[in-house]
Amino acid sequence: MLVSCKKENPVPEEPTPTPVNTPTGSTTPTPVGADGVMWAIKSTSSVQGFTIEIGTAVGIFMNGTTTLVNVGNVSVNSQNLSAASNNAYTFTPNQTLPTGLDFSSSTNWSVAGGNGHAAFTYDASSLTFPSGSAITSPATVTKANGYTLTCSTVSGADSTLFMIGNVSKTISGSVTSCTFSSAELSGLSAGTSVVMIVPYKLMQTTINGKNYYFGKERVNQLAVTIE
Repeated sequence: MLVSCKKENPVPEEPTPTPVNTPTGSTTPTPVGADGVMWAIKSTSSVQGFTIEIGTAVGIFMNGTTTLVNVGNVSVNSQNLSAASNNAYTFTPNQTLPTGLDFSSSTNWSVAGGNGHAAFTYDASSLTFPSGSAITSPATVTKANGYTLTCSTVSGADSTLFMIGNVSKTISGSVTSCTFSSAELSGLSAGTSVVMIVPYKLMQTTINGKNYYFGKERVNQLAVTIE
């Protein structure tokens, strides 16, 4: 049930890149000391020569620990996110919205509240998406040789995350290339996988005494064979 909402849009702060924790296999890092993080995500992939962009969203909320808590209904641009059993909130495309969320004009978040989090709404539209071009690296990852994950351009990012399977590195700023050694790739299983380059931006604000972060990221991915 949606309780009374107090809209607070204080002037956002855009500090230098924030220390983050990035779980294995995740493209949505959690800033250290955050009470909640809400991500708007644009994912781009190439399918049979066509480029497809899909809009998704992720939200997580904590209450003094690293354990995720349920905060009631969470939505962005009036589209509800689903809460998983671990209390992580996600939006995925469906039959009504096959290409997902449209972030072209707004990014308006609404949280009903619960477990120590008061209800709030927040307009994160002022935070712009970073940009990144298609991945230009080979579609075969030979673990014994190492692998350089590359694209032509990245701009407007606080940090750039590079990922091969579930192995990732994050580099501060707008970065177009990252090399993984054979040792770093040794634990990957052979077969079909995905590599990603993910430039992202974070914005911090305090609402109802809680430390919230709003993020925007662009996920460029390429299907690869690991051998």
